[in-house]
Amino acid sequence: MENRRAVIITDLHGCLDEARDLLARLDFRQEEDLLINLGDTIDRGTQIYEVFEFFRDLKEQMGDRCVLIRGNHEQMMLDSALPDPVYKKLWYLNSGEKTVYSFISHKHRIQEFRSWYEAMPYYYQDPLGRFIAVHASLTDEDPEKNSVETMIWGRETDYYGRLIITGHTPYRNPLYMAGEGRYAILEPHRRYRLEERGIIALDTGCVFGNKLSGMVIEGDTFYVASVEAKKRNK
Repeated sequence: MENRRAVIITDLHGCLDEARDLLARLDFRQEEDLLINLGDTIDRGTQIYEVFEFFRDLKEQMGDRCVLIRGNHEQMMLDSALPDPVYKKLWYLNSGEKTVYSFISHKHRIQEFRSWYEAMPYYYQDPLGRFIAVHASLTDEDPEKNSVETMIWGRETDYYGRLIITGHTPYRNPLYMAGEGRYAILEPHRRYRLEERGIIALDTGCVFGNKLSGMVIEGDTFYVASVEAKKRNK
């Protein structure tokens, strides 16, 4: 366990081509790495069903070494099946119809795979205590003391508890935030020492035309990498 690399990506939103390119740039080793996706696999993009197939296959092959965190978009999809129509309306306001169409165009309904999405946890704690992976944010370093809304919707930037790695809020570049407005831009492929506290934010808005970013943790060091968003018809 001590020598296992952790490869972390986030907020694919149907950008499978970029995900494949990013994993290659991160030198992802499927047979031995821990792969963590921080949520938001669905909605907005053009390859939503394909992203589902990609992660479903990886999960089957990698088992517990493939960790798929639940994001607010997966939660909106799950909630859309509730009796109150406001939940479906909320999902569609956030591009849920693209997910519905993507699955239908592959002769499926996304609700067929409801249990697969329901199995996604809200957070992951590194067994060595180095970091917590969560889609959006925490306000307390004990994940169990945070609400689901905080973990999937929060945009806390002044947090300075035990290190969390997040997606959800898109920035132009990956950032390290140390609370009280202090932050640093993380340069690609530069080796950094893993801080014990603060936030590493990895969402760089690929589906909005910027880039897809991720990181590799090895021991007590890490580096980030990014790939530019591909131009495609939406």
